[in-house]
Amino acid sequence: MPQLRQNIITGEWVVIAPERSKRPTDFIVKRQQKSDVKENCPFCPDSPSYNNRLSDFDAENIYVIPNKYPAFLEDQTKCSVRAYKIEDGFYNTRPSSGGHDVLIIKEHEQNIFTFNEETWKDLFETAGKRYNYWRKDCNTEYSMLIYNQGVESGASISHPHAQIFASNIVPNHITRELNGSQKYFENTGGCVYCDLLRHELMQKIRVVAENEKFIAFTFYAARFPFETWILPKFHSANFVQASVELSVPLSQIMQQVIGLLGKTLDNPPLNFFVHDLPTAVDKSDFYHWHIEIAPRIAAYGGFELGAGTIIDVMPPEEAANYMRLTV
Repeated sequence: MPQLRQNIITGEWVVIAPERSKRPTDFIVKRQQKSDVKENCPFCPDSPSYNNRLSDFDAENIYVIPNKYPAFLEDQTKCSVRAYKIEDGFYNTRPSSGGHDVLIIKEHEQNIFTFNEETWKDLFETAGKRYNYWRKDCNTEYSMLIYNQGVESGASISHPHAQIFASNIVPNHITRELNGSQKYFENTGGCVYCDLLRHELMQKIRVVAENEKFIAFTFYAARFPFETWILPKFHSANFVQASVELSVPLSQIMQQVIGLLGKTLDNPPLNFFVHDLPTAVDKSDFYHWHIEIAPRIAAYGGFELGAGTIIDVMPPEEAANYMRLTV
């Protein structure tokens, strides 16, 4: 029968509906295709974008440019006002300040399922350097590395690229994570992420990969079929520090997990995103940076959109088992 599960960090509920469960092959549908023609690609190194790159952040496999259509606009000459009222004196608004990077993989033919360890390493290390850059910007309260793979995930250009959103707000979901983990710490004296790690390592039923420094598991209260998290095995609140000191084992487990999802679901559209502390905070006893990977293989219906409560048709334990069987 269906089961309600609660996210131990945020308190949010999801419905796991095993009677609707499908085989991984049932999630494989004809995908929307973007043109993959290399000619006139706006991100290839022979394009004008490359000449406008931020050359101080060049890496062997990656270069960085400002997003041509930024969601958050960089203007370090003026620190944004925190909040103000518009003319009718009712709604709150503020300038969408900060910055918006595009981290472009140089090889056009690559995609997230073919990245080698060195490409992953360059991506994480370059992201860490850009996080440090945005940390010094008076308008930036939060930085988030994201990757969209496939049209269904929101990718508008087929050439492989990640993005960093440097925003002058702490995003809603991050605020819920921070508040929930702080409340857990106040109630128990422990870090909820560290306790979550210990529980997953003890049970093993949702673990899909691990190495000396990291563990990957399908999340107990998953919002998406095959939703997978990657966390350091020890308390670590700061992604920037990890992007330097742990870039090799992080790259290795990321390559492994993305490979498992690719084999299990036939290279599905997906997103991944890094959850980290706000830029003004260097350390925390109760928060733990992590990566969330969300395959985009199920659409939300009216209940999910109206209630904000997700129905996941693939129990995370079954998803983990399918992924382990592909090894």
